[in-house]
Amino acid sequence: MSYEYTDEQKAILQKLDEFVQSQPSQKQASQIIGMSDATISQLRKGTYVGNVDKKLKELADYFEVKDKAKLTYTEVEYADTSISSQIYDIISVCQIKGGLAVAAGDAGIGKTKAARKFIADNPSNSFLITINPCLTNVKSLLRTIADRIGAVQEKSVNELWFSIVRKLSDGTVLIFDEAQHLTVKTIEVLRSFSDYFNDRGQTLGICFIGNIETVSRIGGKKAEFAQIANRTKQKKTYRNTDIQRDDIKKLFPILDNENMNAEIDFLLQIARTPQALRGAINLFSNAYDNENYTYAGLVAMAKFMGLQA
Repeated sequence: MSYEYTDEQKAILQKLDEFVQSQPSQKQASQIIGMSDATISQLRKGTYVGNVDKKLKELADYFEVKDKAKLTYTEVEYADTSISSQIYDIISVCQIKGGLAVAAGDAGIGKTKAARKFIADNPSNSFLITINPCLTNVKSLLRTIADRIGAVQEKSVNELWFSIVRKLSDGTVLIFDEAQHLTVKTIEVLRSFSDYFNDRGQTLGICFIGNIETVSRIGGKKAEFAQIANRTKQKKTYRNTDIQRDDIKKLFPILDNENMNAEIDFLLQIARTPQALRGAINLFSNAYDNENYTYAGLVAMAKFMGLQA
């Protein structure tokens, strides 16, 4: 027997249906919401035997938060800034030529966004893996790569390595964000994938993206990094002081007119501090939501946030 929903509950389920349809699958939609796929399926069919009111309240709360978020400032998904465009090109060359490449710089300058944009433009032959301190040994790193590219999760390290190699193909690029967390041994393992393809007259690009330490370690004088540095075909470092005025105009198109020069210049000053572009975006977002992104509004919000230009 199916459950008889009230009009209010039907409205919630309508939002649920629309959300599910906007996602690749109901399973992925359920993971985003934080509710089991089976529960969502049963709620949509009216066959859920648990506490229906409680589950629908959870859904209502979720959609209420999302509706409120739509009323706040929406950040530009990707802006072709001077730094992000260069990092995008480094990844592209790494894919074409194979081997190792490093693009590093201060936090919040657009490195990750450039990588995500490249992945979006090249979904069939590029993969982005974000490193964290938990992935400090070879097996955990290989398992993460295998999961990302859809390779079989073999038990031993050597079988896992070959499983990944068999899944990868000529002309692919693997991008490792937050690469400063990688150890010498894990970097050597990644280099071995590129060498494997190179020995067969093929290309596999391995691009490391991270903070300044990423370049200093890989390009340093320590003996254990010598071979890695010699195999690195590209190595570039970017600072927040490299951010250009046109970058601000691209990030905040609403300010791109002759009457908003003071606002653009102020955001540029913020962007060239350790807060970088991320800090400028957070500042503008808060000022926008406060309904005052004039120069005076930005200055007032900066003081409230404890930012100094």
